[in-house]
Amino acid sequence: MDKFKSFMKILGAAIVKYGSIVWQKIWSLVKIAFANKIFRWFFIFMCPIFVAFIAALAVYIHYSPELPSLSQLEQINPRLVTNIYDKDGQIAHEYFVERREWTSIDSIPVNAIHAVMATEDRAFYKHWGMNVWAIPSALIESAVSGNKLRGASTLTQQLTKLLFLTPERSLSRKIKEMMTAIRIEQTYTKEEILEFYMNEVYLAGGNYGFQAAGKFYFGKPLDSLSIPEYAVLAGMLQRPETYRPDRHPKASKRRRNTVLYAMRDAGYITNEEYRKYIEEPIVLAKKEDVTGTGLYFFEEIRKYMEKKYGENSLYADGVSVYSTIDPEIQAFLDSVAYAQVERVRRRIKYRATRRLQLTKKYDMPEDSVVAHFDSVYTLFKKEYLAADTVRNKRGQFIRFPDSIRYHHAEVAAIIIENETGAIRAMVGGSDFNKSKWNRAVQSLRQPGSSFKPIVYSTAMDNGASPCDSVNDQPVTIPDPDDKNPNKVWRPGNFEHDFEGMMTLRRALYKSKNLPAILTGMKYGLSNVVNYARKFGIKRAPLQAVPSLALGSVGATLMEMTSAYTVFPNGGNRIEPYMIESIVDRNGEVVEKNSKVEHEVLRPASAYLMVDMLKDVNVRGTAGRVWASGFRHPSGGKTGTTNDYTDTWYIGFTKQYTMGVWVGSDNPGTMGAGHTGTEDALPIWMATMAKLHKDLPKLPFPVPPGVISRGICNHTGLIAGEFCSEKTYCLYTAGYGPTERCDGNHFSSQTKSADNATLFSNKGVVENNRYEAPQPKKKKGKGKDEPQQPKRSTRKMF
Repeated sequence: MDKFKSFMKILGAAIVKYGSIVWQKIWSLVKIAFANKIFRWFFIFMCPIFVAFIAALAVYIHYSPELPSLSQLEQINPRLVTNIYDKDGQIAHEYFVERREWTSIDSIPVNAIHAVMATEDRAFYKHWGMNVWAIPSALIESAVSGNKLRGASTLTQQLTKLLFLTPERSLSRKIKEMMTAIRIEQTYTKEEILEFYMNEVYLAGGNYGFQAAGKFYFGKPLDSLSIPEYAVLAGMLQRPETYRPDRHPKASKRRRNTVLYAMRDAGYITNEEYRKYIEEPIVLAKKEDVTGTGLYFFEEIRKYMEKKYGENSLYADGVSVYSTIDPEIQAFLDSVAYAQVERVRRRIKYRATRRLQLTKKYDMPEDSVVAHFDSVYTLFKKEYLAADTVRNKRGQFIRFPDSIRYHHAEVAAIIIENETGAIRAMVGGSDFNKSKWNRAVQSLRQPGSSFKPIVYSTAMDNGASPCDSVNDQPVTIPDPDDKNPNKVWRPGNFEHDFEGMMTLRRALYKSKNLPAILTGMKYGLSNVVNYARKFGIKRAPLQAVPSLALGSVGATLMEMTSAYTVFPNGGNRIEPYMIESIVDRNGEVVEKNSKVEHEVLRPASAYLMVDMLKDVNVRGTAGRVWASGFRHPSGGKTGTTNDYTDTWYIGFTKQYTMGVWVGSDNPGTMGAGHTGTEDALPIWMATMAKLHKDLPKLPFPVPPGVISRGICNHTGLIAGEFCSEKTYCLYTAGYGPTERCDGNHFSSQTKSADNATLFSNKGVVENNRYEAPQPKKKKGKGKDEPQQPKRSTRKMF
């Protein structure tokens, strides 16, 4: 520190001593130089240039940190539209922040470029980013008029403002704009700058770039537009919303003619063309009404894309997603599902009106209450239900039980193409704008009797035959989850009756509960659980309990519909999918669907189930399918939960499998009579009839391993020459009866195959069989009297 102080003292002393001498020398040289006239004029000329240079250097140093870096200039990635295509390759939906379709400069017509250059920058190919002659003109005009600076920007400067700067008009922004424009000109060629400009400019209506705007306003790609139509688009550059042709046609036409005049003045069109073009009207494309079909389908794609590739990829990367949706059948399914659920809601409203006595409470006719039900029920909830807070031991409201309250019905449906697994249509609810909850893929609901085919599939795959017999009789089953041995479950049938001995075929198409339970127990409830997993029922936990056979599990409509594709696919389940492929903006395939197939049943077992499920659609709970005139070979199964909360129908043809669910989002009953047959089946019938209108009636081929035998109706053995009454039954190879009837029928009662014929085959081991307990003897009686079974308080249909 001391050395530094000593040095500074010495330096100061030297300046004092020699400074004046140096200054005198410099001043003398200046006087000698200025004595020369040439040097004097040179100095006077160079001084402003030097000052300007210093000022420019100061401005550059000041604004340089605020300019885009070289890496930003070299990586301009505009936001592009993500297009969702349907199965035919047509755009069905879009996701975007800016609607833009990038078009290369080679594909942009020269007349579109001329229309822009004529009005915006005729000297584009001559300047180096800024037009120095246009700037003084704008400055003088602003100084004289006192107004803000008018536009004097080149195309490059306008592109700079679009990409990097704000649209404000100020001197500082203008300086930054010019400096950035010069950098862009140094980084890109003129053609590349034009390409950026023609794709980046905003042309109102959410459209960015000439390609997107041309399709939006004129319904044609850019290379199919006429010169007057190019002039319309170029005219919008000045004030996009003011000169929109669809909203301000007169202003748009005046501006178009101004652009055409500029094109003539620049020599791009002739006088004759100009006079012709200004007389032409502006003809816009007719806008199709936005129906909003398939919104639940597209929402599933959106969620998938956003989760896997990120939000930026979905809304800005210009990805092309080729989906499986069939727009025609999707629109039809949307309309049918909405119409049916409205009919269901109307029935529920009438029921609630009567049960809650709304006509008496509000002194209105029943039809008027139903017509204004939403308003009336809102008032009822406020005046009555809000005060009904007391519950009984079972948790039910005392005054207005949940069973009589109104429960809003919703709907879901899925159509899967069997051969590929492609989802062709999806309905997740009645109104996407009110509820984005997709009931087709998100809701875990009890499938009820629609689960029974999985139970019978377990039996068929383990040697059973549709002709095997089962006893539809009352049973008492101990509750396995309760330590109290006296707590039992007495299941019953939907019709509260028992038909005795019947075939498995009849038990399925009549949707009998007791035979399903007994069949599940016979072949092992744990086996049923394993098969359910193979069928694709994976989200909910499954317990090997008797009620499993009646669908007391949670499953989504997607899972159940996919499970039913096993039958028409010969025992294999193909994973359903919605996306065929994803292609990025450069044409590279990012993702492509590959067929994923799982073996669930042996082909012979699957065919036996198809044959049984066909009867459901002919003479069973879905007999309306055949009665309606639908003659394509088909099968399926209805389902209804015991409290009428969920109704199902899932059915298939050789080509398609379709599942339908109608029910209440909240766990509340819709009321007696709301079954799969009444609520869900009509949607399936209408949609499948439309879908199969022009399709061939394809049968289900019989695979190897299926054998048919004529069985004696009296003995259950292979019919012999003396057996006049016989039924042809299907078996899997190795499990059919081998003994032939000798004609001794006297010890057997003749019954038809449908109402109680044949005997269980000998190749099956029975287990888990529960027998009803024997009635106890009553005191004071000489003989036993049969005890009548009590009606079950717990049923699953």
